[in-house]
Amino acid sequence: RGGPYDFACASCHSVSGQRIRLQDLPNLTKPGPAREAYSTWPAYRVSQGVLRTMQWRLQDCFRQQRMPVLKYGSQASIDLTVFLGVNANGGHMAAPGLKR
Repeated sequence: RGGPYDFACASCHSVSGQRIRLQDLPNLTKPGPAREAYSTWPAYRVSQGVLRTMQWRLQDCFRQQRMPVLKYGSQASIDLTVFLGVNANGGHMAAPGLKR
């Protein structure tokens, strides 16, 4: 937990049925939603017209929560990526994904 709003990843991604700005948020603690979310990165962001990585997505989520910057390749970003990968174990890659 951290930042001015005392958020954690679990604040948004550990409860099924959560939404933010009309966007469904996956419950990343459950294998099915974790597989679906993780397997589509890297993804093409239509709104930005570029291909983005999972590390970029994690960093952007931190930014949106007003958390300290998540540096690319830092131990925290590696740990989060490994956590997501382990929870998505058994899924099939569907990359590149297509995101709004």
